[in-house]
Amino acid sequence: MHSNKRKNADFELTFLGIGAQKAVYDISLPQEQKEVHFWDWHYRKGFEWYIRQFGYHSQKASSASAPHYGEITPCYVVLPEATIAELYKCFPNLKIIFVARDLVDRAWSAMIMELRDQTMGLSAGEFANGVTGTDKNNNSNHANKRTKLSAAQQRRFYFMDRLRNATHDSRSNYAKHLSNWYKHFPSSSILLIDYREIESNPRDVLLKVAMHIGVEEEQAKQFVTSLNDKEVGQRVNAATSSGSGASTVSSSTSSHQLLTQRPMLKKQMERYLQPYARDFNDMLKTKGYDWRLDDFSLKKEIL
Repeated sequence: MHSNKRKNADFELTFLGIGAQKAVYDISLPQEQKEVHFWDWHYRKGFEWYIRQFGYHSQKASSASAPHYGEITPCYVVLPEATIAELYKCFPNLKIIFVARDLVDRAWSAMIMELRDQTMGLSAGEFANGVTGTDKNNNSNHANKRTKLSAAQQRRFYFMDRLRNATHDSRSNYAKHLSNWYKHFPSSSILLIDYREIESNPRDVLLKVAMHIGVEEEQAKQFVTSLNDKEVGQRVNAATSSGSGASTVSSSTSSHQLLTQRPMLKKQMERYLQPYARDFNDMLKTKGYDWRLDDFSLKKEIL
């Protein structure tokens, strides 16, 4: 979709969550699913298909005031720069929200989800001696050598191999991809949130997000105050595995515990991801934020 082909000029996309997982009152999210993936997967379906996901036409007919239309698709952070430029042409006032999670925790959770979705035909972290986590039909000498590794060695080999995969590696490079957004959107339009703040002070995060996307301060405060603790902490549209409806990741805590039980693998992941953490922390400093991700720089002295 090119900006000159945007047929419905009345529709205004207010915000995109390219990493966040919560939203607030007086907004309109897609009706059937949180992650629409229009700007990466369904682009060719056209703009009219996109606005139908928000129930735009029915809301327009029944509402006197225009809600804040927006969606949350974390994969958008890695959109090509040309698509980001197109978004700005269509919606120059668009607000962007990115939640930065600890790089090791993010990568580990993504790989665990990958396994639990059985995309590799394996159970998370389960490697029998003499069985590799790669293609069993691979007859190369390299693969044959791997079959002689212990289960623990195979786990480390497998997860580090996945971490270096283009998809997982790219998603870890926050600074690189966010720099593309900053090239086209002003810094004031992009809100970076520390994932840890969602856990420690979710009400403040909700208020911050609401005001960033344009909800009036008093209205935003009333909404956040009206929520009980259960509503504030509730996970919205958490990913589910196909068919069963069960959560693909039982909880971030259990996932973190799995990694804690593998200290050597964790150290390897920290070493690999350290440059990405430092680059993102440099960006945070440049943009005036007073928080930073763990860049693992003191780990060697502590251990």
